[in-house]
Amino acid sequence: MHLSPHRDFGTGLTFVWLLVSMFSSTAVHAAEWRALVIGVDAYQHVSPLKGAVNDARDIAETLTAAGVRDLTTLYDEAVTREAVLTNWQALIERSAPDDVLVLSYAGHGAQEPEWVSGSEDDSMDEVFLLAGFDVAAPGNGERLRDDDVAAMLRAAGTRSVLVLADSCHSGTMTRSIDPRIERLGTRLVGLPAFEDDVLKTALRHPLLAKAAAEDLDGETMPNVIYVGATVDGQVIPELMIAGEPRGALSWAFARGVEGRADLDRDGGISMEELSRFLQETVRVATEGRQSPSLSIGGGTRAAVLPRVNDNLLSREDNTLTLAASTATALPVLDSLSKVHSGRLDVSSDGPGDLFWDVEAGDVLTKFGDVVLKGNARNADSFAAVVAKWVFLSDLYALSRDRQPIEGRLIPSVGHIPEGAAFKVGLTSDQHGYMAVFGLEADGTLRLLAPDRRADPQGRDTSIQAFEPYVLNLRAALPFGADHIVMVRSAEPMPQLVGVLAALDGQKLGKDLMVGVLKLIGQSAAAIGIAGVYTQPAG
Repeated sequence: MHLSPHRDFGTGLTFVWLLVSMFSSTAVHAAEWRALVIGVDAYQHVSPLKGAVNDARDIAETLTAAGVRDLTTLYDEAVTREAVLTNWQALIERSAPDDVLVLSYAGHGAQEPEWVSGSEDDSMDEVFLLAGFDVAAPGNGERLRDDDVAAMLRAAGTRSVLVLADSCHSGTMTRSIDPRIERLGTRLVGLPAFEDDVLKTALRHPLLAKAAAEDLDGETMPNVIYVGATVDGQVIPELMIAGEPRGALSWAFARGVEGRADLDRDGGISMEELSRFLQETVRVATEGRQSPSLSIGGGTRAAVLPRVNDNLLSREDNTLTLAASTATALPVLDSLSKVHSGRLDVSSDGPGDLFWDVEAGDVLTKFGDVVLKGNARNADSFAAVVAKWVFLSDLYALSRDRQPIEGRLIPSVGHIPEGAAFKVGLTSDQHGYMAVFGLEADGTLRLLAPDRRADPQGRDTSIQAFEPYVLNLRAALPFGADHIVMVRSAEPMPQLVGVLAALDGQKLGKDLMVGVLKLIGQSAAAIGIAGVYTQPAG
């Protein structure tokens, strides 16, 4: 890739600050947190999922560890329309007006034509599909429309409500998925028109009958925070995270409540902190395929979320799995697993985090992305890609214990074709000193800033809060996945910059990786990582 640094990038991604006045830390007594957590994998009439119940159980376990005592869970066949509405009604009835309610859903989402013409900008209503849903009656009654959810929230009165929805309802993947990779699935179901819609004729549940069914709206529901898995135009992939099928939003939310979203380490998690944490954690975990949707009502940034005081972070599995297109490559994979002892597993009959198509010389990820195109022709070149991704995995883990740095790519979707120009912007929320380097698709390291030859005045040694640092790039060999990394520190980092300068143009081996990570860990107050996917022209 060809590049030149530049500072004028306009506005970076705007984090949606989550604000709710009912969460004020100056309340006379602490509000009680109460939660209804829902997860559906075992759909009876539509394609099953693999990670939604894992998501729900993780959220339930984490909320319990954070001190939430009133928690109801519904999994798989227990997730009926009647059960959801009745349990939510009971949760409201046993809560006090200043309590905080959590409604968490992981499962399939869908869209259907709006019931009231003109009520939706896109003429479509959003839907959560429950375990017994079927397009034919009576099964089509096993769904929750957005109007139903809005009525549930309205029934909560003035109580503050946090909604976490790990599903999707529309759009397409930001990048196509290579057919060589068998993906877990997505949380989207296409719905035909219903010939006999049970919900249009059935008696309304008492909870819904008492509340006005209006769409979720930050202005009319000032007590509601809504965190959705995606913005319009993206489909939610299920991922293998820590060895289990998961949804990235639920996983990130649970890790945030465990303490990682407590960015200022003051013992509480403000909605501002949660917003920043989820935006960057989900983006990084999905290699840019997914961006959460956040909406808010209210007027304060007070610390509102409880957090886990025990150290649960050690349970995270940081192991990568390798697979190949032919059994003849297994000795190479086994050898690499020994070199990176404890960091790599080998799969002989299933998908891996990294898949080596030996015949084509390609390396792919579990997401179906080609991360090196045509240049993995031998064991050494594949080993260099593996070393890069082990380093990235460790860097991701390290970054989650530091302040996030926002990454922005223009254009923001798809693969960048050969020769095309693009920009990467990195924005910090604090002043400081920086080091920026790239990891090319084949594992080659490039020091990008500070660059004494391009900038002898040393302007690239520091970064200003909320002023994006921009790299103007052009797609070139090697094609696949390039990653831009920014490290921010309160003090200059001469030792880290010196090592990166010495390694410029080299590929990282295991010993070099350990040394660079140690220096970053010693220096970094904040870390940002932005992935860029390129491909040959045509």
